[in-house]
Amino acid sequence: MSEETNDEIELETDEELLEEEGLKEKLKKLREELKACQKEKAEYLAGWQRAKADFINARKDEERARAEFLKYSEEKTLYDILAVADSLELAMRLKPSEGMEQIYSQLREFLKSRGVLPIESAGKKFDPFEHEALEKEEVEEEARDNIVLEELQKGWRLYDRVLRPAKVKVGVLKK
Repeated sequence: MSEETNDEIELETDEELLEEEGLKEKLKKLREELKACQKEKAEYLAGWQRAKADFINARKDEERARAEFLKYSEEKTLYDILAVADSLELAMRLKPSEGMEQIYSQLREFLKSRGVLPIESAGKKFDPFEHEALEKEEVEEEARDNIVLEELQKGWRLYDRVLRPAKVKVGVLKK
């Protein structure tokens, strides 16, 4: 009986060892799978976070574009209204009246409320982005060279853009 018991113990020990090795192998595989799943999860999370950030940035870009569009959407209408302002200015030069001055003042306030402001030209250095030279006049002084001598038609700016350049007479140094 003692031999049988020893044989049984050895068999059980061998079986336990095989089972233990199998379990260790399974445990090792499970750990590898867990590590692969964690890596995959991290990649998916990072991708999702990038996609979310891209979406937020795209939304902000769209909002900025919409605000920019709204800011300049009246440009054509405001440009057309400048003809009325020009006519009032001309009428006031020819036959000034208090009523016309009040109307012109109201019109300028309306334009200002829409972001339209006049471009100051007379006495300034000629800038081809803000001025359109219709006439040149020879000048003796070097200080008046390339300077706007007279504003023939007022120029206007819509916020930071030139809505209509000023039509001007420019001084050119006499040679």
